[in-house]
Amino acid sequence: MANVEPYSLSFWEILATSVAKMGPIPEHIAIIMDGNRRYARAKGLKTVLGHEAGSSVTTLLAQWVEAIGCKELTLYAFSSENFKRTEKEVEDVMDVIYRKVGLMIRAVDTGKNTSMCFQVIGNWDSIPLKLKFRLANLMQKTKNFKPYKLNVAVGYTGREGILRSLKEFEGQKSDKKMTNVNDSFEMIPPIKWNEYLLEQAQNLVDMRPVDMLIRTGGDLRLSDFMLWEASHAYVHFIPTTWPEFSFTDFIHAIFMYQLHRSRVPKRLSAKQSLSPEVMLLAEKMLQAGRTEKWAKIARLGKRDVPPETSEPDYVPNQFMKRFEALLNFN
Repeated sequence: MANVEPYSLSFWEILATSVAKMGPIPEHIAIIMDGNRRYARAKGLKTVLGHEAGSSVTTLLAQWVEAIGCKELTLYAFSSENFKRTEKEVEDVMDVIYRKVGLMIRAVDTGKNTSMCFQVIGNWDSIPLKLKFRLANLMQKTKNFKPYKLNVAVGYTGREGILRSLKEFEGQKSDKKMTNVNDSFEMIPPIKWNEYLLEQAQNLVDMRPVDMLIRTGGDLRLSDFMLWEASHAYVHFIPTTWPEFSFTDFIHAIFMYQLHRSRVPKRLSAKQSLSPEVMLLAEKMLQAGRTEKWAKIARLGKRDVPPETSEPDYVPNQFMKRFEALLNFN
């Protein structure tokens, strides 16, 4: 995916990855990145440093996901409920995301990322304006990148996502809809609601069903994350906080997924259940709404400012060494 910093798998990581690739690999992994604040408290650090440490893990995670052969990754960065936290913490988290996205834009501009499409899922109205411009900029730059996808959930809950999908088709069941196809307009006849439309209408790029959902931090709940998309996913809970999440934790989750898949076959996607005729109409309906949204994304992206060229990424090893030095009073 997007290699912001040079990174090479160790011998152990290459060996474990090779073994794992002999079995079924999840095409779409979703992660609830929990435990940043607990990590910071345990280390006696400010909360924002826990979020920064967690942000650094995503740099390596994207590369582990690519190495294993997974094509799509969704990260729960900030829920709608998280906006109820203190104003200072919300501002700090938004700033961490802003700087991280800036690094990803630089990776695109310098040619380090040519294969990862970036998408934001969630309520755009809840996102601060400056961050909205930056997210839109990255989305616009990577909209045609293949074969990998990175979805980041900001201002998101699963129930709100389902409601957004439903609202996409308000008034369209009985009326025909105009869509712009190859610079010409055509009428789309109404079609019945189906699972494929419902699961994709809130997205600007089609999303695969979630095969494996990982939650760090020890809590055994889904926190209203991708309830529809992960309805048949293998769910993997671990006590490790997100900033401490390692390759060992990741590869163990992959092996556990493979054990699960040996007992429970993978469910067919909603797309595969549609007839070719219905599929064609559904695609046209989705494209009609997405064309308008992408035009808005392009306008927002143009208002972004160039990211700082001197802003470094947080590399976990360096990050921890700095903390250990600060905490070592001998």
